[in-house]
Amino acid sequence: MKIREFIIQYCDNTEKKGNGILVHTGHSTEPIETPELFSYLDFLSDEPSRKIWHSDDYRMILTEIDGEITVYEHVRLSNYRIQLLDLRDKYGEKQETKLTELADVFAFVNYEHRNGTRKSGVPYIVHPMDVASILIKEKVLSELIFAGLLHDIVEDTNVNIVTIRRRYGPLVADYVEAVTEPVELREAAEGNKAQTWKERKQYMIKRIARANREVKLLSCADKLANIRDLINDIKQEGDEFWNKFNAPKDEQEWYYRSMLEVFATGPQNIADTRTYLDYKDCVEELF
Repeated sequence: MKIREFIIQYCDNTEKKGNGILVHTGHSTEPIETPELFSYLDFLSDEPSRKIWHSDDYRMILTEIDGEITVYEHVRLSNYRIQLLDLRDKYGEKQETKLTELADVFAFVNYEHRNGTRKSGVPYIVHPMDVASILIKEKVLSELIFAGLLHDIVEDTNVNIVTIRRRYGPLVADYVEAVTEPVELREAAEGNKAQTWKERKQYMIKRIARANREVKLLSCADKLANIRDLINDIKQEGDEFWNKFNAPKDEQEWYYRSMLEVFATGPQNIADTRTYLDYKDCVEELF
């Protein structure tokens, strides 16, 4: 059954909320036929009184609670994610439900980055761990935490976005892809038509400026982890540490301040988050 057919058959009232969400409601006295592309959330459901389904494809949530049908139709991805989080808070068990999946992602990332090191010489895995830790403290959905661990894997290893999508689902892959430089920019930087460091950063600044709140938070967590390391490394090694980068200090300052601006701009800004405020403090401390 198509979702529109489902709404027509079971829902006789539609209400538009101020945040753009459409809420369709109705009742059923018989078992319903779940629409296509909807997945059952068994860990939030309590049969027979409560059943909950969701669809990443449609960005919609369907609930059947004591015979009342409700379909939440979301205009924006952020509204869909907020609604999912609200349902988890309301009906989910108060425990770490994603530890097994998180361990699997970590093991995968740790293996793929096994030969990588940071500019300071420490194993590369410490950076994805830092990014994931920052996101966990923001109490975001597990998919964004997974993306925090995976965010550099396409640029720095032989793993491609198709593999991420197959292993961890479309949402995690979309997050990772959103903060990954396009392959044509990365290849150009290594070829005869060298794409300069600044040109590549300008591209990503524009991309993140148009991104949703979740992607901005992921990108900001990455920048926060980087700038914290940079502050510590310079304290240890002095200003000579800047020589290890592809761009001098003044261009690094331009980049970090430009990202600070886009994180705080637009309706999907993250200026109210702990991650952004910590990042802002670090920018002021370093520059």
